[in-house]
Amino acid sequence: MTKLYFVRHGLTANNAKHAFNGSYSDHGLLPEGQQQASELGKFLQETHFEKTYVSPQKRAIETAQFILKENQLSSKELVTDTRLKEINFGQWDGVSIDSKEGHPQLHNLRHYPEQYDPSEFAGESYPKLIQRGISFIQQLDYTANTNYLIVSHGVTLTTLLQVLKGKELAKIREDGLLANTSLSVLETTDGQQFQEKLWNYITY
Repeated sequence: MTKLYFVRHGLTANNAKHAFNGSYSDHGLLPEGQQQASELGKFLQETHFEKTYVSPQKRAIETAQFILKENQLSSKELVTDTRLKEINFGQWDGVSIDSKEGHPQLHNLRHYPEQYDPSEFAGESYPKLIQRGISFIQQLDYTANTNYLIVSHGVTLTTLLQVLKGKELAKIREDGLLANTSLSVLETTDGQQFQEKLWNYITY
């Protein structure tokens, strides 16, 4: 049995000011975000992780480091993977979300992902995001009883986890976006079928 521990990064400046926080944005954690990650690390301090995979963006790397700082059972080594980066918002990255209220593609991003078309601002579509996320999942080793820690981003993880649970594209946002420093756990024996053990759990 393999357990995948998925964590969204802690609070950043873009989160705090309600701005698009995509694959181009590379802020580190705010002090509050560091505290969130430390709290989650304490919650997971007795869990042994065979490997820790992270997005190469600073906020994900720092979150993983704060989590593992509390853990004496796991290696501190991080394996970065570009497939875990946040969705690319193109020209919207770093821009105030409120400034795009009323734009049909913001509405689709949140509520109708199957209709989301970011080509106008050179963004990334949900199908392309799903493709790279599934590619990452498929390369993991599921042959042993293993725990993996995977630290990534809100839209990327929300999308990937819902797809792994079998949801169709139109329904991947119906449960909302995963919270900062939330923990979600999926379990699998073969890397094909996944069962939810924990969803969007926060420790702060």
